Amino acid sequence: MKGDMNLIKLFIQGGWVMWVILLLSVVSLTITLERIIVVYLQRFKLTPGKFIDEFAACLKKNNGDKMATADQMIAYCQNKKRLGLCAEVFTAGLQKYKDPVARAMNPSELKLWMKTGVEERANIELPALEAHLGALAVISNVSTLCGLFGTVIGMIESFTSMANSPGGVKADEMAGGIAVALVCTAGGLCVAVPSLILYNLLKGFIEGFVLQIEDASVEMIDTLVS
Repeated sequence: MKGDMNLIKLFIQGGWVMWVILLLSVVSLTITLERIIVVYLQRFKLTPGKFIDEFAACLKKNNGDKMATADQMIAYCQNKKRLGLCAEVFTAGLQKYKDPVARAMNPSELKLWMKTGVEERANIELPALEAHLGALAVISNVSTLCGLFGTVIGMIESFTSMANSPGGVKADEMAGGIAVALVCTAGGLCVAVPSLILYNLLKGFIEGFVLQIEDASVEMIDTLVS
């Protein structure tokens, strides 16, 4: 361990476990970029806030005609440029409102009927936002354990080598061997910490987005069934 700390040399000295940690870092980065792209693209489609604004404007334009508003908003949501998670969820609720069965229902039953349709569609569409996200949490734990495992192996090899040394144990050699063994722990933490942070950031953003959809759906239903 004499001289400057060359990262490539440290990586090689860390042993085969470092290659596993490197692979985990690549997987973590890939999942993060893929999730960011998926979530970011939703901004260019229909969003909860934009839907509510268009819904209110459409209702006002139709002088309170809710059935005509529902027809126009279904067509609005089904536009190819707006197709996305929000559009699918809101369309499901609007179609429930237009369903002939709904005409024979009282307001409380109709609200429940529409909410059921929204929830069923949301349970299909919204999990797509969190796809592969749990892998980041798994990688965070696994990379930490891999680093610890590599350190334990390095320590065993280091102490075994010192025990078999005919010249006795030298302090500098012992310190150097332990330092090399700890490289795996450092490598594992370098992957674990960012993965855990990114997991929580993405998870929080997605949960906030889902909450916006739920609030917009409730507002739409309450407006139509009032």
